[in-house]
Amino acid sequence: MKLLKLLPMIAIVAMMAVSCSNDEDTPAPTTYQLRAADGRTITVTTAVQQYADEGDFINMLKQQAGEMTLPTRSGENTDVNAERKIVAGYDEEPFLINDEVWQQVRLGSWCARYGLVSGDTYLLNFKRVTKYIPCAYNEQVVTDAYLPTDRNMGFNSNGVGYVIDNSNNDSGKYYAYTLVAVIGYDADGKVVNKHYPCELADLQWKYIVLQME
Repeated sequence: MKLLKLLPMIAIVAMMAVSCSNDEDTPAPTTYQLRAADGRTITVTTAVQQYADEGDFINMLKQQAGEMTLPTRSGENTDVNAERKIVAGYDEEPFLINDEVWQQVRLGSWCARYGLVSGDTYLLNFKRVTKYIPCAYNEQVVTDAYLPTDRNMGFNSNGVGYVIDNSNNDSGKYYAYTLVAVIGYDADGKVVNKHYPCELADLQWKYIVLQME
């Protein structure tokens, strides 16, 4: 009789144990939805990446950039048919590489140079930027190297460069591409819209024009 009286309590305890076990087995969500101040609903990672050192941030950009590796200069080009040039800015409207997911990041004291606050949480994404490199029908364009002091495109000798689509001279231009980091929002969804390594209008594209025989 005592066992019969205890059965309901045993069942309740068992149900609670199953419930707790299910809660423990359910993985924590990796993203959440945030309504930003500009009216967009964006997906944000729950994990927060730390970049206390600017070099770590640049290395992350290099991984994102993939083939956009920075060429290195080994002496001056002595080819009489080669001319070094620079153009600035961008042409086609830049677009986000991954519009679906924004990453949470915290940056070190180095971020103050870019108008950001060390230790604050920001939402990071990446933009693909396109520039038209002008050339004549008998010219070929190749990327020029960046020096460690360059602070616009490439940022330094270990940073992110750009690639030129050399497959076709399209009516007097080649297409050049690069990757730029964008701090779009803070953790509350307030619009920040700052770019790294510089604002898009300040991008510089250094290249060499070769005269084809």
